[in-house]
Amino acid sequence: MLKEVKTVGWDKTIDILLLLFLVSFPLMTSLFRVEMMSKCIIYIVFALSLDILWGKAGLMNLGQAMFFGLGGYVLALSYATRDGVPAFMSGFGVTEVPWFMQILHNTPVAVLLGMLIPGLVAGLLGYFIFTSKVKGVFFNIITLSLASLIELFFTNQQKYTGGANGISGLPPLTIGEEPLSVLEHYYVMLAVGLLVYLFCRWLTNSRFGMILRSVRENESRLQFLGFNPAAFKLSIFVISGMIAGLAGMMYIPIGSFVSPTNIGVGFSTAVLVWLAVGGRGNLTGAMIGAFLVTWLESLLSEHFENVWLLILGAAMLAVVMFFPKGLVGTLLDWQYCRRVDRQLGDVSCDDGLGLMDGELATAKGKV
Repeated sequence: MLKEVKTVGWDKTIDILLLLFLVSFPLMTSLFRVEMMSKCIIYIVFALSLDILWGKAGLMNLGQAMFFGLGGYVLALSYATRDGVPAFMSGFGVTEVPWFMQILHNTPVAVLLGMLIPGLVAGLLGYFIFTSKVKGVFFNIITLSLASLIELFFTNQQKYTGGANGISGLPPLTIGEEPLSVLEHYYVMLAVGLLVYLFCRWLTNSRFGMILRSVRENESRLQFLGFNPAAFKLSIFVISGMIAGLAGMMYIPIGSFVSPTNIGVGFSTAVLVWLAVGGRGNLTGAMIGAFLVTWLESLLSEHFENVWLLILGAAMLAVVMFFPKGLVGTLLDWQYCRRVDRQLGDVSCDDGLGLMDGELATAKGKV
């Protein structure tokens, strides 16, 4: 009989190394690079929002960016309307800030609504989808269509959203009347990102997270045991939407800009690529994927202006082909199989255990 395989997962080691790297990064480079890394941290938070949904519950949302964009637009409108009617509104004859935007002048209220509104949209959408028992590709198509619909809506509502041009010239974060410096802004983003990571780690390791894995692996068996899978899927869908909305608000002071491109299909596809490169189902893969892809985009675009997209696409294609579970996912599988091989002797992990993917994931949860 096999003993339980115990080891310190490499994912946790990578998490610690990544944190140490991010903490010390401003000491090693220029302020321009620090600002670029701030965006990477925001995208890491966005990737975590999808990983707890797709990686843990098996719900691949093809419209995750709609939550990111909703959060971003809430904070952007809060900033843009504080000094009166902005230019993109006055151009359409608006002489007074609408009442529903005046509520956003209070920063804590705007931040709260920036998470609640994406959560509410996710709750309404999820309620109709999950209570109707929509699954698989039909769930993907609905979320994809809704992202396209919201992107079109924000593009057409030029009077209140700036249309395709978006809302620009947004101010940085401030403490009192003084704006934060680039370094101060960076460490605020890092602190928020760390809190989100700890929350996601706690959530996925809790009883709730174990039930989510059961939803992903065998929903019918879970229902037979007396659980309501729809309630758990709805809950994680709402939580995922709220975290994505938070990431959208974090982006506003850094980018000083928001547009329908932050809410549509293109950006939703990007976060799927991040998880495919890093590996879904473990938070580390989501963070590494977001970090590597977004950082490579910046570096390649600087040095290979005309062909950087081709190089990046070829690199991501190679990763997906040779590491189908992502870089971190493949590494964790290899680590687990090495530990098992030491106990089984001549019988290999793949041949001896004969575990399905779900069973292997459950076993690795004990590692």
